[in-house]
Amino acid sequence: MNRVYNNEAILMGCIVHLLKNEMMDIAKLYLYTTLLVDIQLYSFIKKSDSFNQLCTLIKNQGLISRKLDSFGPYFLNATVILKQNKFIMISDGNLRLGSSAFPEGNLRSRRLDRIMKISEHLLKLCSGISTKELYHNLNIQL
Repeated sequence: MNRVYNNEAILMGCIVHLLKNEMMDIAKLYLYTTLLVDIQLYSFIKKSDSFNQLCTLIKNQGLISRKLDSFGPYFLNATVILKQNKFIMISDGNLRLGSSAFPEGNLRSRRLDRIMKISEHLLKLCSGISTKELYHNLNIQL
């Protein structure tokens, strides 16, 4: 499978997994998926014990804006595919799971399995923090 389709498929699985926990606005979901899918940012999540520590690691690298730009087209394509197939619904800028059932269990992707496991840690690190605060603390313009 070529890299473009692989990243879109990984992002689709990641989006559905994150939305199982809660409805989320598009900007926050975009940031979370980028943090989880990019290998360097993923490693920062693993190393972090707090949101402040995660912010420090990310800001010291200064690459977050470029990473967001890089994964943006994949995120948009993944979102469109999920929406067209009724896996997700979009209303008032928020995404939630739709009426169709997304495949469960082992999707035969070690990368996606690792992302799903660390996503719970990311959600704990960022719990109670608004999208605006997330972007502000990471020096990203919303």
